[in-house]
Amino acid sequence: MKTKLTTTLATVLILFAALVSTPAAEPKPVYSATAASDVLAAACQQAAKESKLVFLKSGYPECSWCRVFDKFHGKPEVQKIIGKYYVVAVIDWEDMPDGKAVFGQYAKIGAPSWVILTPDKKVIIDSYAPSGNVGFPGAPDETKYYLAALKKATPAITADELQILSDQIQKAMQK
Repeated sequence: MKTKLTTTLATVLILFAALVSTPAAEPKPVYSATAASDVLAAACQQAAKESKLVFLKSGYPECSWCRVFDKFHGKPEVQKIIGKYYVVAVIDWEDMPDGKAVFGQYAKIGAPSWVILTPDKKVIIDSYAPSGNVGFPGAPDETKYYLAALKKATPAITADELQILSDQIQKAMQK
């Protein structure tokens, strides 16, 4: 009896410890019905004001490649270059009620996928290379496509800036 009680108590303590040490899932954000439209409109307005283009990304929070792409864009070295030419906007097509419909007007939805737009919402280029969606450009051929897309959209981007972006992509892949 004592052994059975000890085993039961140990099991309860292990389960309790697991519950306490396991972080709770973050609550899903609550978006308005027009959240994606609003994000895009604000980005286009800012891009027009600053004489930039819009780099529109799509994905969803649970997507590991989306998180890698967001982390890549969050690096100061990358922000300095991308921010010089683009206003970056992100559409969460899983949780934004109009996310799929809005992003789908400009490019195929992927996880992640992206499209470069003018402030008046004209498509310059998207993440779909002839071989398929580049999304986060981790493979060498994807990096080549991504950098060529940036050069096509923004001819003023320099070779040095493209090299820095390429180096940061490689660093992101090593982690």
